[in-house]
Amino acid sequence: MGINKRLDLGEIRDRIDEIDSKLVELLEERLTIVQEVAQFKKQTGKKIFDEIREKEVVTKNLKKVKNMELSHYIEIIFKDIMNSSKEYQKFKIGINTKYVNDLDFFEKKIGYTGVPGSYAYEVLINLLKNNKKFDEKNLENNKNIFNFKSHKDLVEAVNSRKIDIAILPIENSIVGEVRDSIDLINKKSIHIIGEVQHKISHNLLGIKGSKIEDIKNIYSHEQAFMQCSEFLANHDWKLNKMSNTAIGAKFVSECKNIENACIANKKTKEMYDLEILCENINNEKENYTRFFVISNENIVLDKSDKISIVTSVNDKSGALVELLQIFYEYHLNMVNLKSRPRESKPWEYYFYIDFKGNIKNENVKLALEKIRQKSNYLQILGNYKVYNLQLNQ
Repeated sequence: MGINKRLDLGEIRDRIDEIDSKLVELLEERLTIVQEVAQFKKQTGKKIFDEIREKEVVTKNLKKVKNMELSHYIEIIFKDIMNSSKEYQKFKIGINTKYVNDLDFFEKKIGYTGVPGSYAYEVLINLLKNNKKFDEKNLENNKNIFNFKSHKDLVEAVNSRKIDIAILPIENSIVGEVRDSIDLINKKSIHIIGEVQHKISHNLLGIKGSKIEDIKNIYSHEQAFMQCSEFLANHDWKLNKMSNTAIGAKFVSECKNIENACIANKKTKEMYDLEILCENINNEKENYTRFFVISNENIVLDKSDKISIVTSVNDKSGALVELLQIFYEYHLNMVNLKSRPRESKPWEYYFYIDFKGNIKNENVKLALEKIRQKSNYLQILGNYKVYNLQLNQ
């Protein structure tokens, strides 16, 4: 498209201002109609985020674009409109919060990634053993326990209500965050309802009769490789990434090759008929992973003392400092701050923040309202209790 050289910059800007005025009127009208959508969802109990409907809206409108060079940028604008619409719906109807004395796992469908013997599976079993309603003898044969191949599949199962609760790894004390976990929760209507800090002890295992000098191939999750990097640096082994440590153990067991070994939980020894070749090979003895307990219901324990949010600010000098100042102003202890890239927006970021507090406290309510005013996006991921279960280590 050529530029008419007879127009000066002032005239061009006047035309843009005229279009912007019309956009404001249309966006205001759209958000007014969104109020009706919000009320309908409140009355019927429907979720605010309807992924199928959102994709339909974007796809339908992109078909109307005549200049295909602009299609990508119009898609970004529409996604921003949809995100703003969801935020407004949350503001108008709020999130239906269920306050309880303790988490109830009885007759709930619960999921984890990997296979029996994974650390997520161990966390799940320990949580259930900590629950008085469960019969420990029949625990490991529970038909309400489901396993998934990936974190994405697990979160989608919670979001679509195929399962009620899931165990999702979020961060390791040695190598840091499990990158996709926060992004997956933020995209869906998912709530954090608990956190478990679980001690991790990696071991080298092979089939019975194998020795360390036989090993040529190691199978495990990339996080395990990073957490055991000092041990692995002393050996010239081929590292093969698996989606889960226990899946690596299962693979080694099934191959029955003395040249193969895995890095996994000690419990996989009995589960997959393996032999421990070397114990506790992680770089640090104090090796912990944080797991989130996630749900499609916003459940808050009366004694919940930790809150997780995702937010973003305008790209201007001092915007993030102003946001963080709110925590100091309201005497809130921020214990975690990380940045995550925004989809379709290079070099723009979400900020994931953990802080101490309970959503019922007045200073927390005031702080969150001020964060909402100072930010251009705010998602409260959950208000929850931290469990430190060290059963069956």
